[in-house]
Amino acid sequence: MAIILIVDDDAAMRDALAEVVHDLGHDACLAPTGEEAVRVAERETLNAVFLDLRMPGMDGLEVLRRLRARPRSVAVTILTAHATATNTIEAMRLGAFDHLTKPIGREDVARVLERMLASTAMPRSA
Repeated sequence: MAIILIVDDDAAMRDALAEVVHDLGHDACLAPTGEEAVRVAERETLNAVFLDLRMPGMDGLEVLRRLRARPRSVAVTILTAHATATNTIEAMRLGAFDHLTKPIGREDVARVLERMLASTAMPRSA
């Protein structure tokens, strides 16, 4: 079972993503702000992150910078209702795994989450 951090200032979006994550057999940690996301990342061993780009206070790009600077890197998919070439390129340059444009379907979440978890899976010892 993986621990997935969901960061979005929209409570309905957080809850919808958490439901999908739970349905897929994983645990969800929820953060309504970038600041809270950084605090959660400091105390939890996360396996993947869904991160909203536009939030009040610390935005998604700053959260991404801070997560990527940590010793144990985690796959981060950026979520946005305002996709532009500029913010997509910047997120990828900062190390985002992928990006999804809202509204986001369950199948998209499942597909990206499976890929994120596969990319960070540790080989099992023999």
